[in-house]
Amino acid sequence: MDNQDINVVLAKHFSGETTSEQEALVRSWIKDNPEEYISLKIFFAESQQLDSPELFETNHAWQRIAPHLSSTKGTVFELYKKYIYARAAAAVFILISTFTFLYANAEITVQTANGQVKNIELSDGSLVTLNDNSSITYKRFLWNNRTVRLNGEAFFEVEHDKSRPFTVNTGTLLVKVLGTSFVVTTTEKEKSVAVVTGKVKVTANPIQQTVILEKNQAVQYASHRLIKSDTEDKNLLSWKTKSLSFKSTPLQKAFEDIENCYHIKIHVEGKISDSCTVTTNFKKESIKEILEEFRLLFGLSYTQKGNAIWVKNISCEK
Repeated sequence: MDNQDINVVLAKHFSGETTSEQEALVRSWIKDNPEEYISLKIFFAESQQLDSPELFETNHAWQRIAPHLSSTKGTVFELYKKYIYARAAAAVFILISTFTFLYANAEITVQTANGQVKNIELSDGSLVTLNDNSSITYKRFLWNNRTVRLNGEAFFEVEHDKSRPFTVNTGTLLVKVLGTSFVVTTTEKEKSVAVVTGKVKVTANPIQQTVILEKNQAVQYASHRLIKSDTEDKNLLSWKTKSLSFKSTPLQKAFEDIENCYHIKIHVEGKISDSCTVTTNFKKESIKEILEEFRLLFGLSYTQKGNAIWVKNISCEK
């Protein structure tokens, strides 16, 4: 048996991992190298008391025991190096594993301020567009389930992964998908899900009512139940695209879409007639440009202060 083989067997011997055949080889080697074996035994006993930070002080450890070794210390040195490197590698592995575990399990929260829209790319390639005054919390999808918690409103474009469904939890609604795009809204005024592409499953807590939604379908949670409907709302994502499309749209609904798109509040003096409708399109115009067009269409007057707009004198002629 060469030195390299006996090094491996001796390492197993001191670790208590030898087979009966290997143990017989060790006993035979001890008969020929009794002093070297005693030195090795002392060395291993002392090494077990070392703390992790000392693992890398190999020169100091060698200087302590080298004078006590026999003339055949080449074998001892090789075995010592293997042992130290193994323990150093184990320490590095533990550090990396601990860091990876903490990195993967750390919760990340992204939130937006009033009037702010933020784009987020998740570790699986899924994209989230977060509307203003909203937040999502999630862990990195290294080995975790693909789950995010949402407060507010967000548009999700989910990467397909059959083995790991993507879940959005709002507390009241639980939305589960494989790969699709959809909008989730969870505010004091509204709790809803609308599908743009693909298919999703929505479950309401605590009633455990479940509905399946496909493209151009939506569900709203109201009166403690899920209400499903068809939707082709062209302005569903206006807050994201900053584009608006109206086709014989009631003026009251148009104002609501403008509010959602530009994160403002429109106060209307008096009641708007049901005959007031609007047909027009806007693409990234300023709120002032939109109000000016409405002024020409309906003869209205308006004043603006910050994010609040007051409208009056609406005239609808049919």
